[in-house]
Formats: sequence, C-alpha cells, structure tokens
Amino acid sequence: MDVETDRIHDLVRVEFLTDESVARLVMEQGENPMNVFRPSKVEAMATAVESLADDIDSLVLYGEPVFSAGADLSSVKRMPQEMRPAKIDTIAAASNRFIRSIRQFPAPVISAVTGVAAGGGLGFALASDLIYVHAEAVFDTAYARIGLTPDNATPFFLVRTVGPYRARELLFDPEPISAAEIVDLGLANDRYDVPESEFIETVTRDAIRYANGPTETYAQTKQLLDTAFEGRLDDHLEEERSTIKRMSDSDTFDEGISAFFEKRQPNWE
Repeated sequence: MDVETDRIHDLVRVEFLTDESVARLVMEQGENPMNVFRPSKVEAMATAVESLADDIDSLVLYGEPVFSAGADLSSVKRMPQEMRPAKIDTIAAASNRFIRSIRQFPAPVISAVTGVAAGGGLGFALASDLIYVHAEAVFDTAYARIGLTPDNATPFFLVRTVGPYRARELLFDPEPISAAEIVDLGLANDRYDVPESEFIETVTRDAIRYANGPTETYAQTKQLLDTAFEGRLDDHLEEERSTIKRMSDSDTFDEGISAFFEKRQPNWE
C-alpha cells in the first residue's frame, strides 16, 4: 500500500492511502510509556478528524506501538491536589471533542487495537464504529484502580454493549480483558491472530472495503443507530466531565494515583 504522511503534532500523524479514499490516524508513543496522551495531542487528533470529514470514506485509528493506556497521569500526579480538577477538566474537554468528532464523522471509523486500550484509551476505541483487536490485545477500564470515575464515554458505550450489570462489574473491579473475551463480550467485531507487524495492514484492507461501499448510506446509518441509544451522548459526556473533575480533587483519587506510581495497593480507608 502506497502511503503519504502528514504530521499534525509531534506525536500524531495522518497516513493517506494514495490509491484509496482511506486515511489512518496514528497516535505515537514517543517518550511517553504506553502511548498515554495529553490535551494537545487529543486536540490535534480531533482537528484531524474534523478536517478529514469531507475528504475520505473510511478512517482507521491506531496507536504505535500500543493503542493507548489513557491520560498521562504523571502530569496529574505532579500537581497539588487542589489544582488537579482544572487539569483533569482540560483533558476531559479535549477528549469529549475527539469523541464527538468520531461519532459525527460521515464515514466508518475503525479502531485497530494492539497492546492495551485502557482508561480513556479504551473510551476512544469504543467510540469507533468498528473495532478490530490483535490476538494479544487487552482492554482495561482501569479507573477504579486509581479511585477515579470513568470518562471518554466508556460507561456510555459499555452499558449499551454489555448491559448495566456487566458494565458495573467491569468498572467496579477492573481487570485486563483478553482479546478472546473482548470479542465474546461484543466489545470488538473480530480479533486477528496475525503477526503484529501485519495487523494494521489487515485492518486497513477492511477499511478499504468499507470505503468502496455506499458511503452516504453508512453515514445515515451511523446517525440512525446513534438515535437508538437511550439518552444523549452529549449529555452523558458533560456529566462525566463534571464528575471526574470533582473526583480529581478528592482524597480517594489522591490515594489512588499515589499508590499507582508507588506500585502498591491503595489504602481506601
């Protein structure tokens, strides 16, 4: 596949397939472990999706070398507790914009997940229209492990996919979910047991197939399916943002993030 690359951020690039109406939005890890993100990175991703809306017929979202473990907690940990709500709110605002850009994109958006999709990174994957996971990929809700409420529409899409009871279990007691279980739960369309070096090309072929389909029908179908959800995504995103901002100033989150970086079990008492 012939690819042209456009760098839109020091950790984000867009790859255009020159012979197809397909693009790949790539989250790069850089020096940040597990491909965590900061607001500027997510804002750049949202801008890219919005700018591509009229130019391509299928978009693939993936991360190198892993999908994403969510927000950069190290930058939050360094801040005084009373300053964390503003930081968390900035991250949530950028993420909400990106999720809305995916849902409003007038063509199929496909997440190709290698490694881990955790916390906010999982929310990005779940916001896509289709999800394909590598055989070694792992999902992890993660939030309760650090005493923080979920964001990035993770509960919104979990409830509508696995039901409220299973969603509560996944959020209350976060444990890594294997690729096989991800598909069994209906959280992904399929898993590909191919060498990881071949995975993105395999998913790209799926994207090409959709790009060559009835794009306008797909766009209208996306809107129709979204209206079938009870409640509005925008309302849910704002409630998430308000809640996670409040929780980021709590002693619970302070203990959770401290335990996370000290590699110990949190003392919730």
